[in-house]
Amino acid sequence: MYDREYEYVLAISQAGTLSKAAIQLGVSQPALSRFLQREEAAVGTKLFQKIDARMVLTYAGEYYVENVKQILALQNQMLTTIQDIARADKGRVRIGVPSIRRPYTIFSVIPKFKQLYPSVDIVLNENGSNTLEEMLENLSLDIIAVNTTRSKDEFVFEKIADEEYVLAVHSSSPLLQEATKKKDFKYPVITMQQLEGQSMVILDAGHRIRQFTDSILEDNRIRYTVSMQARTLDSALEAVASNLGCTFTPEVLLAYIRGSKNIRYLSLDAPNTRYEFGLFTRKGAYLPPSMKDFIQIFKENYQKETQGYYHE
Repeated sequence: MYDREYEYVLAISQAGTLSKAAIQLGVSQPALSRFLQREEAAVGTKLFQKIDARMVLTYAGEYYVENVKQILALQNQMLTTIQDIARADKGRVRIGVPSIRRPYTIFSVIPKFKQLYPSVDIVLNENGSNTLEEMLENLSLDIIAVNTTRSKDEFVFEKIADEEYVLAVHSSSPLLQEATKKKDFKYPVITMQQLEGQSMVILDAGHRIRQFTDSILEDNRIRYTVSMQARTLDSALEAVASNLGCTFTPEVLLAYIRGSKNIRYLSLDAPNTRYEFGLFTRKGAYLPPSMKDFIQIFKENYQKETQGYYHE
């Protein structure tokens, strides 16, 4: 991968004569002599001086050879690293997740991934879904885990699960007694009218779930009170666990939420509550074997953790 000139100059300096260097290189002595003349003309100074029939490096030649050795060492290191990356012995995966998906990713997915790829660096970025999609589009991230209701031409989508927006309530909420079981719903079902007058924990403006909250309450003309406004969904769910109100939420794993034993999910008998949760990568981006395994681990683990979980 390095230039022939480097190899030839090094061979001459090590052999001490053109004839010996030519034999080592498998070229004729006249050809090697012509090469040396061209190279010295290119650098603008003599690299060798002839002393007692030996080719001895000049001061410029010593500097040339010293730097050539460094260049070759860097090239060798580069080749080794690239080969390691190709074998997935080294590398980097830049992952973007909303904060609510962070505990699952850190505690369930990353440890198993690192068992397979201990030398692959993980860069975890927590942000809102819209920001994560922008970062993926700009190639600042390699993969993101988000909810989606529509496809994007510039992304490749790997579905993890079909999920729904639900209402998270405290385990003592009267809504649990009012809810009914219905076919095709994962949880006991309530109508939107049953939310009339409820105390709600809502997220700050800009969150997708806040947009969903505003839309579904407005469309159904539901009057409610705001008991608390939270910056993150984690905080909103912890508020529900403390019986401060109810909140709309994606169907996240409650096991990673503090106070989760006090939270129950209710399905909503309303349109536009279903979505797909999955992993997005950039269309056309190279996916090394480590990335493909990350996707598989994420998918298999999620399905394993949610198996039977939602129907308890």
